[in-house]
Amino acid sequence: MTVAKRLLVGMTGAMFGLLGTTGTAQAVTIFSGAGTDAARAFQDMQAAIGGINNGAAGPQADGFRTINWDGVRLDGTDFGGNTEVIVQDRLVLIPEDRFLDRGTLYDEEYPVSGDGFESANPGVAGQFPAFSPNNTFAHFGEDDNEIEQSFTVPGTTTPAATRGFGAIFLDVELPDTSFIEFFNGSNSLGRFFVEPASSGQPSFLGVLFDNPIVTDVELNLGNAQLFNLENNTIVPGPADDPQNGVDLVAVDDFIYAEPVEVEPVEVRVPESSSTFAVLAVGALGMGSLIKYRQKRA
Repeated sequence: MTVAKRLLVGMTGAMFGLLGTTGTAQAVTIFSGAGTDAARAFQDMQAAIGGINNGAAGPQADGFRTINWDGVRLDGTDFGGNTEVIVQDRLVLIPEDRFLDRGTLYDEEYPVSGDGFESANPGVAGQFPAFSPNNTFAHFGEDDNEIEQSFTVPGTTTPAATRGFGAIFLDVELPDTSFIEFFNGSNSLGRFFVEPASSGQPSFLGVLFDNPIVTDVELNLGNAQLFNLENNTIVPGPADDPQNGVDLVAVDDFIYAEPVEVEPVEVRVPESSSTFAVLAVGALGMGSLIKYRQKRA
């Protein structure tokens, strides 16, 4: 079932100096749903943000942005030809600023696939059906499974912050593997794990803060490599095999509140005190990392 939980997050005064508020607790709403409930959780977060989908318009006062990857052409003509075709009409790498007009900037090139990444790794055939057809998004390479995204004033490289962010994850089958971590600069605002679903099914996870303090997010996709490139040749990763501990994951639709420019503030976290205190359902989370596990109903 769809889960929406409200948490109270205690923030340091230095961090809240960014917002002109000191020593205050920040309310956080978590939206989570797996399988048939993923779409409802996505819609619930959209409604909670409010306003309209601003698309690729310039900076707006409110509303939200979405990215569903379906506008990415897979034939090499996308973004003025500034994409790298890996498999013609099936798999490309998009540049870091491909969605700068929507207020996002990536730390490196990432792959977009039109065939559920089957052409990159036959071992995931049928595992990543698109949430909104037909394209999906993922990480590749040997170093890690992370997608790193920072927020900007839409259409510019000016740093910005958002109230919240959510994503559709595809084929999360193992607990405590896929997650989103939220950052204000270099300071973690919490790590939130994705609720597992049945094989080939979507999961949604989104977190909405009361104020625009999220400058960056990191998405961790599963626990194994989807594929790598060596001399422009695809090297598939292992087959998806959760029964033996291998969980390969891709993502689809992203949603986030309108990014807004904020005054840069140096944030210092006192070594002698915790960065956060999370009080919810009798649980207490300490330190700069919040771990909140959703239990399936």
